[in-house]
Amino acid sequence: MRVRRTNGFTLIELMFVIMLIGVLLAIAIPAFTQARDKAQTNTCMKNLSQIQTAKEQHAIVAKKSEGDGVDFDDLVPRYMRHTPECPADGDYAPQPVGEIPTCTIEGHELSP
Repeated sequence: MRVRRTNGFTLIELMFVIMLIGVLLAIAIPAFTQARDKAQTNTCMKNLSQIQTAKEQHAIVAKKSEGDGVDFDDLVPRYMRHTPECPADGDYAPQPVGEIPTCTIEGHELSP
């Protein structure tokens, strides 16, 4: 009589587990990427909103009229604690009074 050892896994079982993990990763990675992009967009829009609020406060206090230029030096630290940074490595431009601040990343826009 032969005694068969049952320790370990067969090659077929290992290949099946590896294939299953591959399928799960193929499904999960795009979902994580999409969630990260949406979070970056939402954070950027909140930053743009804060810039707009700080710019409006500065315009009222400094008695600026529409079209007058505004820089981050005018806003930080009096109206904002620090200069915000886009989470997707974009650059913010505060724009003149009466205009909406912008980000260099496409899709990161504050609606009027």
